[in-house]
Amino acid sequence: MAKINLYDRAMKILSSLYSDLALKLLFPDQVIEVLDRRKNVELNLPEKRVDFVQRIRIGGREYLLHVEFQFRFNRDVPKQAFVYSALLTEQSGLPVITVVLFLERTESELPDVYEVRVGDHVVHRFEYPVLKLWDYEKKIRSGNLRELAPLLALVSEKKDAEMLAQERALILGEKDAKKRADQLALAVMVASRYFDKQFLWDFFREEVAQMQTSTFIDDWIEEALLKGEQQGLQKGLKKGLQQGKAEDILSVLSLRNGGTPSWMEEKVRSIQDKEELDGLLKMAVTAPDTKAVEAYLMGTGRIGA
Repeated sequence: MAKINLYDRAMKILSSLYSDLALKLLFPDQVIEVLDRRKNVELNLPEKRVDFVQRIRIGGREYLLHVEFQFRFNRDVPKQAFVYSALLTEQSGLPVITVVLFLERTESELPDVYEVRVGDHVVHRFEYPVLKLWDYEKKIRSGNLRELAPLLALVSEKKDAEMLAQERALILGEKDAKKRADQLALAVMVASRYFDKQFLWDFFREEVAQMQTSTFIDDWIEEALLKGEQQGLQKGLKKGLQQGKAEDILSVLSLRNGGTPSWMEEKVRSIQDKEELDGLLKMAVTAPDTKAVEAYLMGTGRIGA
């Protein structure tokens, strides 16, 4: 069974959506021109593919920006940074800027150097910048790094409904509909590490329809299948859409009637069929009054009558 790193995947998706993301973290005060993004860069190592590579220009000189995303530290990171940087330098012919971005908050010291020692003597030394995502929590919350909002659950010390509400508000501020859909889907995917999945689907109920237009939702379902979670994911998407439709129906009925009796709310929310909900919503909006809806819910009428 394939091993899936959701957080590494999340960063790759965000980096593809916002090509200057790593640059904003690494060089916040520099004027940098992004020349191109190099996708699926493979190195001559068994099954090794670097996370993110971009050709950039700073002060008239071209560089290759290489970013490795690490959920948490492991002892191979310094050597990996050194080897990848050397191979990319040879492959591209450009000076390479290698950066390691850590995602999960930790108080442990994160090394930023790879050394070869003979006794106490340092023979070789390779240093690389280390970025800690949690250092940018305030900027994310303020909206200055709105692109990273889907990862707020990763960096926030207090993980609760208030944090999710702020995360959702930041994402909904994204004007590009496609990027917004991807961000919403990523937010649920990442937060599922810390929150009950059904709670998340209920919390993001009104945004589920947008998530279904995400560019990677099909891949996500396929990955969920590998983990045995496909049924739960599809159920969550379906239930979110059903609940949203039911709430739309009740809102229309409430506006037209000045309120909705509890028996009617229970009946509407109990409907599971999408076509039935669609028809009932159309009836609630277009019928001369709400009596036809009431008759249908009581079992004495039909949709379209």
